[in-house]
This record gives sequence, C-alpha cells and structure tokens, in this order.
Amino acid sequence: MDHMTRLIVFIYYLLALLNNTKINCFKIDLIYYLDLVNMSNKGLNIMANLGVSITSKMIDCKKKKMLDTHKGYIENSLEKYIENAFVLNINNYHNIYI
Repeated sequence: MDHMTRLIVFIYYLLALLNNTKINCFKIDLIYYLDLVNMSNKGLNIMANLGVSITSKMIDCKKKKMLDTHKGYIENSLEKYIENAFVLNINNYHNIYI
C-alpha cells in the first residue's frame, strides 16, 4: 500500500509538471507574439506583473540566446559545406541579392 501511495503521488507531481510546462510555453509564445507586434516593454511588464506572461527582460535574453545559437549553427554549417554553399540575401521577400 505504501508503494502505491508513493506511485500515486509521483503521478500527481508528473501531471502538475506537464501542466506547468504547457502553461509556461504558452506564456513564452504569447510574449513572443506581443513583442513581434511591437507592444511596449512597459505593457509587456504589466502583463508579467499580472502573471499572464514573462517579463520583457527575460524575452530579450531568450531572443539573444536564440540569435547566438542560430549564428553558431550557420557558421558551423557554412564551414562544413563551404564548397557547396550558395548564400542569398532576401530583402522583404521581394528582392534577391547574390
């Protein structure tokens, strides 16, 4: 019986963890969208204080980390496939520069 009680408690914690993960992912997606549509940092922080999203400072840190990771991935890929690389600069999806 003690083993079953511990198993049930473990399952409850696991379900709570999954729920929190989904909620946190939603908060991050929401703040990314609001940042994309140029909501002010003051507005983003007000939403964070209400518990609806994360702070603007945190989203700036996440965006910088994503930028650094992407930059490193591109640099490594170009170094690896330099002989077969073809780089295009697409400007507003209307003009292509080689």
